[in-house]
Amino acid sequence: MSEQVSFSRNDPTMLQLVAGDQPGEKSRAALTVLAGPGCVLDLGTTLAGRAVLGGRTVLYVDGANAFDPYILSRLAREAGQPPKAIMQRLRLARAFTCHQLETLLVERLPGAIAHFRPGLVVISGWSHLFHDENVPTREALRLLQGSALRVHALAETGQPILATHPEEPATPRLRPLEAILVRAADTVLRLREDGGRLLAVCEKPEDSRGARPLQVACERDLPWISRYRHQELLAAYPWSGR
Repeated sequence: MSEQVSFSRNDPTMLQLVAGDQPGEKSRAALTVLAGPGCVLDLGTTLAGRAVLGGRTVLYVDGANAFDPYILSRLAREAGQPPKAIMQRLRLARAFTCHQLETLLVERLPGAIAHFRPGLVVISGWSHLFHDENVPTREALRLLQGSALRVHALAETGQPILATHPEEPATPRLRPLEAILVRAADTVLRLREDGGRLLAVCEKPEDSRGARPLQVACERDLPWISRYRHQELLAAYPWSGR
């Protein structure tokens, strides 16, 4: 049984799980998927901010229109760093359709990785756009499968990649889409809220399923994670992905 570990604003424990401890250090898992309630989107942004504060460049692919720059600004202020410096080290690309997201991941992300040499790539809300009813289910699954294969190949080169998968919306596509991401991932952490705590259970690799849940955040941290949801801050992002 593993010991429970708290994760708060000043504790990089979860970041160590997905991207190593220091810039340039080999990651523990090249492709990590965080699945769970909607707050996984904000947690992914928080981890991206912590990676930037640690000296890494981060490529952030937003597939759910959920990037919250106020989270990064708050992290920067608490660390005594100017928010502008944080924004300059985070390269953001947004997609608004599943076809755009597939193009970003399959065609543009490899070149961006080669150019920027990021310490971490974050794919936020990877499955979100594939729920679009205007896209036939078979096509949506094919597009996600293609992007998953490409991202897995990038991860196999040693590139740390963190993907967030909110368990919503509750459409018939949710489980098939999730299954594709789980197969591609090296590590899958399932998050759940329990009595004011946010817990993460490692579901993959299989030999870790008997481990005690990892406490990601406690009650006092949950409002901080989701306080500024979907508010936009005027900023210039150096990578558009286009």
